[in-house]
Amino acid sequence: MFSVVEPCYAPTVVGNRETKQLELVVRPRKCLWFYFYWNDPDHGFGHMRMQSWLPFTIKSCLNGRHWLERQLLAEGLAYKKSDNTFRWIADCERAQLLLDEQLKTDWPALFNEYRRLHFGVVDSLFGSDPLHYYWSAESTEWATDIMFRSTNELDHLFPCLVRHGILLAQSPAVMRFLGRKNATGALPGEVMSDLRKRYEGVRLKHWVNRNSVKVYNKAGNVLRVETTINNTRDFKVFRHPNDDDTRPASWQKLRKGVSDLHRRAQVSQASNERYVEHLAASSAGEPLERLLGGISRPVTRNGRRFRAINPWDVEDFRMLQFIARGEMNINGFRNRDLRDELYPKSKTADRAQQRRASGRVTRRLALLRAHGLIRKIPKENRYVLSAKGRKVTAAFLAASSADAQRLMETAA
Repeated sequence: MFSVVEPCYAPTVVGNRETKQLELVVRPRKCLWFYFYWNDPDHGFGHMRMQSWLPFTIKSCLNGRHWLERQLLAEGLAYKKSDNTFRWIADCERAQLLLDEQLKTDWPALFNEYRRLHFGVVDSLFGSDPLHYYWSAESTEWATDIMFRSTNELDHLFPCLVRHGILLAQSPAVMRFLGRKNATGALPGEVMSDLRKRYEGVRLKHWVNRNSVKVYNKAGNVLRVETTINNTRDFKVFRHPNDDDTRPASWQKLRKGVSDLHRRAQVSQASNERYVEHLAASSAGEPLERLLGGISRPVTRNGRRFRAINPWDVEDFRMLQFIARGEMNINGFRNRDLRDELYPKSKTADRAQQRRASGRVTRRLALLRAHGLIRKIPKENRYVLSAKGRKVTAAFLAASSADAQRLMETAA
């Protein structure tokens, strides 16, 4: 256990120039934070910290992989682990079931127990009216690990995956790991493209609106795809408004409260799976003519004929580039997003021009759906790539960025 001075939110008394009165306000300040690290017999390595001033905010950090290690030990399952990464597990199916059990945790009860154990003194400060804590998840990281049989197998494949990942993120949306300054001195929050090689391995990260998905190799033979959610308001959860059971359930904004952690897990897992599928398209092994040939011919859907998609047409090219971008896997895209990409001048145009631009985009969305490249998210005006769309756009982007001479040499 140790203490350190860090930023906090705490009350202070300030003067109000208009009313000429003193007021109690909560503002950013600095105070001592007390850290308590543990190696719990049930949950493994973690920590909890509390600020020394009102409102005595408490923050905690748990790692599901360390927790899983305790579960494996309890069941007598063999494994090989490096830091927070499992390089091998004797029974992966059972390990996944144990990880799924973690989601059924009574989170308020767990954190309240840790609070009473490590910072029980807080209860003695307020007599018969103790503090009650509302537990929320400020940030969550959800990782999907793919274990290869050997380091050589992953080392051989990984450069291709990274190159493919860069092609899928044409927009400058990749930021330095953990949000620190990069080599150019740009501050976190600015959009940029960044590929970094560290002692742990190579990492590629896509960032949009404080939520991110990244891929990196770790512990030699593990490929990890990880979604981090900081801004929950970009996602939705199906629940009763204000938890009022008398009101019908509907899609509501995702909250940071631990009551919505199950939905965070679903959103993050879906993001990881879509990104893995995107990476898998880099080695689809299908001829380019077969992948792109289908969209280069007119199709009929629901009795309506749709034109072919011409990858070398300027607008069609930009449209395919846009829908393949990595950050679109986090939360999909809307008509307005594609409109701003294809017709940037419409942002400052009048409403009539914006409606005309949106109409053109609506027809393009119908075209993409007719060719089976995108699908609509149920009950939302958002779209994501289909399995076919991931393969087609990946092949198109790889071909459009390849060196012509190298392609001819490969074909020969």
